[in-house]
Amino acid sequence: MTSKYFLSAAAFAFAANSAGSAEERQEIPDIARAMLKVAHDSGDPAEIRAVAKAVKAVFPDYEAAIAADANAKVAALEPAQEENFADAPRTGPKQKHGLFALSPWDGKVSASGVLSSGNSENAAVGVAIDAARTAGAWKHNFKGYLDLGESNGVTNQKRWGASYKLDYNFGERTYAYGRVSYDEDQFSGFDYRLFGGAGLGHYLFKGEPFSWKVEGGPGYRFSPVSGTTMEENEFAVYAATEIDWLIRQGVKFDQDVNITWTSPTTSIQSVTALTTQIWGDISTGLSFEYRYETDPPMGRKNTDTIAKASLIYGF
Repeated sequence: MTSKYFLSAAAFAFAANSAGSAEERQEIPDIARAMLKVAHDSGDPAEIRAVAKAVKAVFPDYEAAIAADANAKVAALEPAQEENFADAPRTGPKQKHGLFALSPWDGKVSASGVLSSGNSENAAVGVAIDAARTAGAWKHNFKGYLDLGESNGVTNQKRWGASYKLDYNFGERTYAYGRVSYDEDQFSGFDYRLFGGAGLGHYLFKGEPFSWKVEGGPGYRFSPVSGTTMEENEFAVYAATEIDWLIRQGVKFDQDVNITWTSPTTSIQSVTALTTQIWGDISTGLSFEYRYETDPPMGRKNTDTIAKASLIYGF
């Protein structure tokens, strides 16, 4: 609690002694009301909670009225909080619950230099975002990327896509998810690839220096073949694994692999990345992406590789 709530200890003690009993006065003492108002103006429910506790200790005859006033002020700031939030002990940073609760996103944005081989042999620039937000048992995951290259005014690489995954955590390690993704690569042999599916995930290891999770389930993939009227419109099975390893402070290793199976073809994607913090929220990163298609469209190669050197901002 900050010192602004104790500007005059003597005056506060005098007010406590002169306030009288609850039977003599229905309203809470003016100094108590003023302190709660200042706490409310701070916009921090934790301050309201702390001030209410102190005020109730000094004016025990007004405990119920003080609690009611504090609860009302907290509810005005955060309608989703419990009704008696101001009376509850503080157990950590304030949390907002519910699927659509407004709470900060955590993640990173990056700008990259890109070298590709396989169905396109060129250099390009890229931007990407990877963000997540937890709201109670729910977790929102969003990813997006764009790689664009030109030579003599002609586009020689254009890849972009986005995915959204919503997790529901059953506990510390196991969760259910729903996932949709869209990918477009003009040199892949497909106009685009749209996937939707759901399944279960589980952390085999979950800790600060090292975590490893696996997930998978059924889905549906729609892939129009470029230059034809053919469409791969198939039931799919999706599986993925992600490893995050904090090698030492400021140095992180990531290994992500996902496989999407359909009867016409199976797609495998592996991304290996090493990130090094250089200052504050700024990092540099090196990554290597390997893509393999078991049965690509006619005239296309099975394998694509993408190497990136990135400047990353974490938020």
